[in-house]
Amino acid sequence: MIVLDTNVVSDSYRARPHPSVRNWLIAQPSADLFICAPVLAELSYGVECLPPGERRRDLADWVRKIEKEVFAGRILPFDADAAHEFGKVFHRRKSIGRPIGIMDAIIAAVAKTNGAVVATRDTDDFADLGLRLVNPFEFTGA
Repeated sequence: MIVLDTNVVSDSYRARPHPSVRNWLIAQPSADLFICAPVLAELSYGVECLPPGERRRDLADWVRKIEKEVFAGRILPFDADAAHEFGKVFHRRKSIGRPIGIMDAIIAAVAKTNGAVVATRDTDDFADLGLRLVNPFEFTGA
């Protein structure tokens, strides 16, 4: 199981997606790829930040497609177990002098409670938490 961070998911929306990310995603069995509710929240926030118009509608349609089609049945919740894990994750990073953002801590907690790998460009943001990490932006196809 691999939980995709928002930066990996959103890269596919770009006019020119990063070729390494595209190739990495193609190389993974789709059944192994998941997002979590906080990633969906960040994508939805991106929609809300745009002014009314075509660009906002297009992004909103894409986010709906991500939720209802691309990752249907593969969206992990932020549940009670993840909430307890969040406290540990947030405290761990603060105690070593490397505070973590709230959304990253929530994503990390969901991944930890599900035994998942985190796929992200920002591996440093998830370091020192006992998580397995992969950076699709550095994929070479090997």
